[in-house]
Amino acid sequence: MTDFLTRGQLEILAATLGVEVDHVAHLDRLGADGVRALRERISNLLFDEQAAIFARVSKLAPLTPNALVAKVSEAVIPPLVAGRAAGALGIDHQGRIADLLGRLSPTYMADCAPYLDPRTIAVLAPVVPGDALVPGANELLNRRDYVTAAAFVEYATPELIRAFEQGIEDDLGLINTAALVHSSAVLAQIIDAIPDERLERILAASLTTPDSILSGLSVLSRLDVEVRNRLVDLLARHVDAGTRDSVLQTIEHDPELRAVAEQVLATVS
Repeated sequence: MTDFLTRGQLEILAATLGVEVDHVAHLDRLGADGVRALRERISNLLFDEQAAIFARVSKLAPLTPNALVAKVSEAVIPPLVAGRAAGALGIDHQGRIADLLGRLSPTYMADCAPYLDPRTIAVLAPVVPGDALVPGANELLNRRDYVTAAAFVEYATPELIRAFEQGIEDDLGLINTAALVHSSAVLAQIIDAIPDERLERILAASLTTPDSILSGLSVLSRLDVEVRNRLVDLLARHVDAGTRDSVLQTIEHDPELRAVAEQVLATVS
């Protein structure tokens, strides 16, 4: 049985390669850390191969105003090309990135997002204001593209996390995205930046589908004891007879999450 976090990393790897997840399922033996390391190597190779092209394009950027760049991009530049070039352009011209994002439609931003170099996300996250990213983030969650959303959250600053929390109403989308965040330390920072009232809403939403139950339990299982206990108490307030049965059925074939599920159910009783 492949653990939840490894399954998430396999989904991200499949998205990087542009294949169905079944094509990479055999790599589950590498574990979550191994799959992530492989995916990062592949992603770096893909972007490094095109670095010289992006550098030449970047030199032209100062000659073109943001309004024209946004208009031409949406009209004629395919999202794959725009996404792959955007990271390099953003790093070279950080002072323009917020204004340019504000001129792009959320649809186009979401179309381009899967093709960004993850290394550039880490550099740009601290300098891009949350209000420039929230529209695109909402569109990603509307599409249930939690894999791409998680790539951005992985590098989000506390300020960005608070902006996402305030600007995104999709509680189910937030828990499914959080579950795909690889780093437990980052996950703890996300939890710390969100008020308890909103955390309780998100946890309550996690009880609505089998997939979201797995997401919620996976998030809880990766937190330190003190934080996990606090969130278990919040979640337990929303467990009734029906959701109790759903939790039990969901973990029947996921023994890795049984301990945290039993903690939740014991808190209810």
